[in-house]
Amino acid sequence: MVEMQIETWKRPLGDGAFCGDAAEYWRREDETVLLIVDGLGHGKQAEIAARAAVHYVASHLGEPLPDLFARCSEAIRYTRGAAMGVARIQERTGEMAYAGVGNTRAMLVGERNVRFSNTNGIVGAGYDRIWLEKSLVEPGELVLLFTDGLKEFIDMSLYEHLFKGALGVLADRIAREWSLERDDAALLVYRRE
Repeated sequence: MVEMQIETWKRPLGDGAFCGDAAEYWRREDETVLLIVDGLGHGKQAEIAARAAVHYVASHLGEPLPDLFARCSEAIRYTRGAAMGVARIQERTGEMAYAGVGNTRAMLVGERNVRFSNTNGIVGAGYDRIWLEKSLVEPGELVLLFTDGLKEFIDMSLYEHLFKGALGVLADRIAREWSLERDDAALLVYRRE
């Protein structure tokens, strides 16, 4: 069976007690689901929105991605809303489906580099049509999901020597060197073994 490794990281704005960004993942049978969420703004209300989105996704992992986004949007309508990206990876084949709304980011890094697109809008307040993107994640390749608390364009060529090592070291370097001090931030790094 193909294995995977995942590392997550997040931090609130300044010394804040609340973090409106979240990075989560779940393994179910031969599928791994990756989630990045950015509750609008920062502080307590942003964290409430992010937690509501995480809770909905965790409870509905099997839904097709367009339905997952639509129903999550309804479920968190009482919050200020969130940007959100979801990747589903079939571990046996490496097939990945990705969809996102708002300003979260997703990248595939390895032999080729792919940046995935998000639909305009806000989960919980309305968005354009969901675009489902598909790709193949080869063994050794990385998938990064991150919020706008990190710079939009991360130069992963600086870290090629870390791709096969401990993911915690790689995630820490990316977070330390690319995070912005003006917002909450979250990062998820996945590697298919």
